Amino acid sequence: MERGVSTGRLCSTAAFLAGALGISCGAGVHDGRGEVFVTRTLNQGGGQVVLAEATLDVCEGCVGSPASITLRRYDRIEHRGAIGPVFEIELPASDTFASDPRIGISTSSTVAGSANSVIGFLVPGAASEQWVPDSPGTSPVCPASVVCGPVQRYSFMRPGGDPTQATRVVRFAIVSQCATNADCPSTQACNSNACQECPQGSPCN
Repeated sequence: MERGVSTGRLCSTAAFLAGALGISCGAGVHDGRGEVFVTRTLNQGGGQVVLAEATLDVCEGCVGSPASITLRRYDRIEHRGAIGPVFEIELPASDTFASDPRIGISTSSTVAGSANSVIGFLVPGAASEQWVPDSPGTSPVCPASVVCGPVQRYSFMRPGGDPTQATRVVRFAIVSQCATNADCPSTQACNSNACQECPQGSPCN
């Protein structure tokens, strides 16, 4: 079951990532929380949730039982560091994913062609929110003009590194991986290996 409209921007790239005709990207439904959202119910066979620039590719066995997954798009987000729009994944439970799905976000060829461009998630529930880049072990093979990477399911189960907490909602975006502040644009800092908003009292580039 899907809520949303199947006409949206960058359909061709997202459809290529989805890997099948008939999977279309949608303009989504406005809900007042974000810009737009789309919801699909997926089972053990997996499938895709597609919205504008983003494709969530849920592998076979990634969910253990039918789950209603919402993908929400934010064009503007207060926290700096995201390159382009931010996408929020909402699950029915923090342990919905049995293994990592993959998310791909369409972008410019310049951003996608940079070795530093990766998928990152915004740590939920942390006192000082930070983007954390993905750590796939090996570089994923993504279609042209797409940055892709694992969803990192443990970001839902242990937000902020606290095993006693869990969340059903995590935000994802393209971020720039870094080693030092010198790798980041002016007024940003390298924290958690990602260029992002410079915390008060900390040195910026």
